[in-house]
Amino acid sequence: MRLGKKWIAGLLALILIVSIVAGGCAATQSNQDTADKENSQQVTEFKPLSTTGKKVVAEYNGGKVTEGELNRYINIIAFLDPQLGLMMSSMKDKQNQLRAELAKEYAARQYMVSKVKDDPKYDKEADQTMSDIENGLKNAPQAEGSKAPKNLADAIKGKGFTKEELQQFFVDYHKVNEYYDEQMKGDKYDWVKAAHILIAVGDGQNQQPKRSDADAKKRAEEVEKKLAAGGDFAKLAKQYSDDPGSKDNGGVIEGSVDQFVPEFSKACKTLPLNTVSDPVKTSYGYHIIKVLDRQQKPIADAPDDVKAQKREEIYNNLVKSDLKFKSLLPA
Repeated sequence: MRLGKKWIAGLLALILIVSIVAGGCAATQSNQDTADKENSQQVTEFKPLSTTGKKVVAEYNGGKVTEGELNRYINIIAFLDPQLGLMMSSMKDKQNQLRAELAKEYAARQYMVSKVKDDPKYDKEADQTMSDIENGLKNAPQAEGSKAPKNLADAIKGKGFTKEELQQFFVDYHKVNEYYDEQMKGDKYDWVKAAHILIAVGDGQNQQPKRSDADAKKRAEEVEKKLAAGGDFAKLAKQYSDDPGSKDNGGVIEGSVDQFVPEFSKACKTLPLNTVSDPVKTSYGYHIIKVLDRQQKPIADAPDDVKAQKREEIYNNLVKSDLKFKSLLPA
């Protein structure tokens, strides 16, 4: 059962790491013979790893990671996201690489925790998170013939960690959030509000118009001329735009300027306010753009995807500079 909580999405930023490693397996997987493919259809259940090992598997600035600590971390992750657990158990040829990346993520996590002062609020936040998980487990739909766990203790039985260890995991999780928040304090991001009319290039499939590049450019230039002659942007957007998400609201879109494709993003950064652009070509087709507003806003108020991008930047900088991580696992 997968827990679809927003905080889990933040917690499991390391899914990106697993995805990258998994991507490296894609070519190998595609070359398996028929028998291997038939066997691969049988889902390999994640088996909890032993947490008794005292061997040091990694070192970092201010601490060490033992085999038992790493395995416990992996066990908890696999419990919180069973699909991720299945992925990890199926990546036999990438186990060492994956474990090294997870050890690095765990070391970075512990380093961040060491920089945050203890406070009873983290215990309270962890209690709430544990309660949320327990309620989610009880209320989640169950497979035929299976019963919902009586409580959280019942759910984690045999999963490779105790309830107290899971509690500490979430105390640390909330401390890591605090670390990121402190690092981002005062930071801003580039926000833009713009109106656009998209003239798409397409082959007529998947609700795309059937239109060549040349025809799209010609149509975009036609729209540009109508705007130059005093045409109403909102009315022309409704009439011409192939962007279903904005054509009925004047073509208006807003958000982080970096969320858009590069050519569109560049136009939003450089175009004078309330000036209609020449047709801007992107992978979608041709855009007529008018920037309505442009600001730097506090990243604390930013959408989750913008914060996640900033967190990734902080994490990468930490790994490159202060963490001094060294894996002792086999290559």
